[in-house]
Amino acid sequence: MLNLNQNTKRQAGFTLIEAMIGMALSMIVVTSMVGLMGNSLGSASRIIQMTQLSDELRNTMSMVSRDIRRANYNAAAYKCYANSQCGADSTSSQGDIITIDSNNCLIFNMDRDQDGDGSDDGAGGFRLNDDSGVGYIEMWVGSASPSCSAGPGGDWVALTDSDFVDITTFHVDDDDSIEGSVEEGGGTLHQQTRQIKLQIEGELLLDRDITRSVEDTIKVRNDRLWKTSS
Repeated sequence: MLNLNQNTKRQAGFTLIEAMIGMALSMIVVTSMVGLMGNSLGSASRIIQMTQLSDELRNTMSMVSRDIRRANYNAAAYKCYANSQCGADSTSSQGDIITIDSNNCLIFNMDRDQDGDGSDDGAGGFRLNDDSGVGYIEMWVGSASPSCSAGPGGDWVALTDSDFVDITTFHVDDDDSIEGSVEEGGGTLHQQTRQIKLQIEGELLLDRDITRSVEDTIKVRNDRLWKTSS
């Protein structure tokens, strides 16, 4: 005989409102996670770009510093020791062969073939140039003496990538150079220790808010020596 008073069990479940609330909370959590991942990826990409820009400027500064440090080299400079005519005769003169133009171009010579005459030895130089509003540093690779005012191309070759970075500043000065003189041999012997200050600033073309700046002070290993008559 059936028991009519037996309680029937009711199935448990979610109401429509509960399901909608659960979906809304899930959407909030997923959206927050997607935003957090996007920010993390963006920060990582920005750090990579900043590192690339820093490497570009440091590598450029390293090349410029290396060449300038060797400027004014003359294989006959040893003849200056105990030589009252040092700086006066052509065999040992260390003339002013470092030239700075408008504080954004520097040219120099070296006795590359080490014959002491300072001729036919090529030259070096660095300058700031501009292409459609994007600045870049050029390096001189020719054998003749360069001109800071010469047009682009030829023996002036790009040292920085104008498709990647805009060089906004390339500043050169020798304001910290030290000069002394002494009376000797019927004239005045002058000696100048060259201190070249360099500053390079650049910004990424993809994101101009990313900027970097590097500076260096270079002591030219070879002093400038010259003699004037009394």
